[in-house]
Amino acid sequence: MLAIVVVWLSGCSAADDSDQLSSNSSGMIALAVSETCAEGSSPECASVNDQHVVLPASFERAGVKDAVVAEAGGQNAVEVTFTDEGAAVFAALTEEAAQAGGDARLVIKIGDEIRATVMVVEPLSGDSVMIALSPDDSAQEVVDLISND
Repeated sequence: MLAIVVVWLSGCSAADDSDQLSSNSSGMIALAVSETCAEGSSPECASVNDQHVVLPASFERAGVKDAVVAEAGGQNAVEVTFTDEGAAVFAALTEEAAQAGGDARLVIKIGDEIRATVMVVEPLSGDSVMIALSPDDSAQEVVDLISND
């Protein structure tokens, strides 16, 4: 089953305590589940796309088999195909976020920046995700960041 998620991207730095990828992947995206927070409530509360979220202490690496520039309704986007292991990480974290309720967010980090926080209504399965980019982001640069990690 194919899962499609469209998320807007913006930047915010965070640390990465990730494990190694399996050798069959050509890149990675770091994922974590966190919760929203009130602006200024703590040093760990950061703004991402006008949402405030507690910065995760660690991220799980989701191996990426392929990342390509795509178009989503006339907008820049990146289509990501996860490895089997990456798809399992993605599915597990979307399930965790969905079960945690309305304040939970799936946090997506590409390169050294948190690019998106996504409210997950129901667990997602499959090996593909479509990430819509803000007009200021270059789809090719995001693909390069994914492929180089």
